[in-house]
Amino acid sequence: GRTWTKIVAGLPTDEPSGSFARVVRADAKRPGLLFAGTESSVYVSFDDGDHWQSLAMNLPNSPVRDLLVKGNDLLVATHGRGLWVLDDISMLRQVTPAIAASAVHLFAPGDAVRMRRNVNADTPLPPEIPHAVNPPDGVIVDYWLGSAASGPIALDVLDERGAIVRHYTSVARAPVVEAARPPHPNFWVAEPEALPVSAGMHRVHWDLRHDAPPAFTHSFEINANPGLTPASPEGPLAPPGVYTLRLAANGATSTQKVTVRNDPRSPATVADVRAQHTLQMQLVGGMQSAWSGAEQVSALRAALTRSEPAGTAAASTQAEVRRAIEALRAAIDSSVGPDSGTAARRSPAPRAAPRPTFRSVNGALASQLTAQDNADWAPTAPVRAAWTSACRDLATVQATWSTVLRQNLPRMNAVLKRNGVSELAVPASLVWPGC
Repeated sequence: GRTWTKIVAGLPTDEPSGSFARVVRADAKRPGLLFAGTESSVYVSFDDGDHWQSLAMNLPNSPVRDLLVKGNDLLVATHGRGLWVLDDISMLRQVTPAIAASAVHLFAPGDAVRMRRNVNADTPLPPEIPHAVNPPDGVIVDYWLGSAASGPIALDVLDERGAIVRHYTSVARAPVVEAARPPHPNFWVAEPEALPVSAGMHRVHWDLRHDAPPAFTHSFEINANPGLTPASPEGPLAPPGVYTLRLAANGATSTQKVTVRNDPRSPATVADVRAQHTLQMQLVGGMQSAWSGAEQVSALRAALTRSEPAGTAAASTQAEVRRAIEALRAAIDSSVGPDSGTAARRSPAPRAAPRPTFRSVNGALASQLTAQDNADWAPTAPVRAAWTSACRDLATVQATWSTVLRQNLPRMNAVLKRNGVSELAVPASLVWPGC
């Protein structure tokens, strides 16, 4: 204490509640990284206090009586304004003038814990009760753009084999159609988010999930926080492991690794989680195959409508072409069923059990996928049996559809060709995930 050196450069002297320091804390991981709490706000220094700048962001004017660095988080204790947390300060530990001068930079995120979202049927806290949302699930991702992006940017999450797990983009995505009129107030629904493209620092997050599989209908699983209710089915949670984040913007690419650890509270082992993930990815593969099949059916139906003979064609030509079109439509209806929401032109004979269709199989697999999302567990025998049953239904539908394409479509194309009408293209073979 014989000598003292002022370290106040950048700290204001006109703060509304007082301009004196209450607490100074040093980060244990990055030398020179200091945090200061004053009677009015909180500040950060990257050079042992030689220079300070505000870290307040949305922190209200309030005395900051104590600060604590816990893991990767900065805890801020205010006097009268509650306890605040700045989640994952990994970026603050890495930022340098060189990064600020770069065109694109992706910061290395802190480790993530594989935690499931709330699946309890909670009653939301009323607005008058002081509360705040939890930190975002999964990995907090910080990136820097030296200038506004000149085109779309993308953030991909890759697994250890290099396969894409999740794809984010700056291109806005439309919400699911059910979001327009959900079975609850709209303010509960989570809206699709696009990556920010303006110059400067940006923070997004990966919720540790794969991309959502294609589905014909969606539901909304309860989440007692406004704006955070997801549309289901969601993509499966990624298992523990090391993943690669890849940011592409302005013609440059930046990558970082992130480690995902298993939830220490979960009774399931890593082997259990991986077995469940394997089954979930089989469900997703089946949904994608069923979706592709339904898309092929719809495309062929539309092509049939476009092939209807014009009124100027000869009567004999019109009759033969129409008979061929009706025959193919009947074959489609009898094999894979009518499109959803429309009646078949020819109803099949009644059966004891509904005939599986691409759409019905997709829905059955979606229900199984959502059920698997309730907890970490190794797949049970009934769960595997349900997948096998749905997989067999999908195989049945694909086999009948393949017969239509292999036998009925060529016969109709022969009629079209004979009458000078353009033939219809034969769809590509469907990707079969297998049972």
